[in-house]
Amino acid sequence: MTQRDPACRAIEPLISGALDNELTQQQRQQLHLHLGSCEACANLYRELAEQRGAVKLGMLPPESDAETPSVRLWNRFGFGLLVLGLIPLVLYAIYQFSQDATIPWWIKLTTAATILGLLLLFINVLRQRLKAAKTDPYKKVKL
Repeated sequence: MTQRDPACRAIEPLISGALDNELTQQQRQQLHLHLGSCEACANLYRELAEQRGAVKLGMLPPESDAETPSVRLWNRFGFGLLVLGLIPLVLYAIYQFSQDATIPWWIKLTTAATILGLLLLFINVLRQRLKAAKTDPYKKVKL
């Protein structure tokens, strides 16, 4: 089916209508005559019919490599190592920052308040997301 062929463009709505059983007898005959003479439109009809059948049967798409249990395990392991490595560094930076006498007390206080506020916001958002994930009706839907 080429974009320049007006006959093919006129048949496109009939292909969708045929798959949904919405055509009259005359439209159905017109479609089958065109499909017999146009290989591109016949291929389009077959592809759409296969997709419609797969959707009707509820066939799931193949699982991608990023969703396999072993990949998820390694992702969690790597994230855990990252967190375990960052915690001592952050604690050391906090200690050094708090012990530095050249930094005024009000900068230390505002920095601590900002970090504490961001941490509380992160914890609140994380708590809400975990709570919503338990009752998410779309968690089994794969896109």
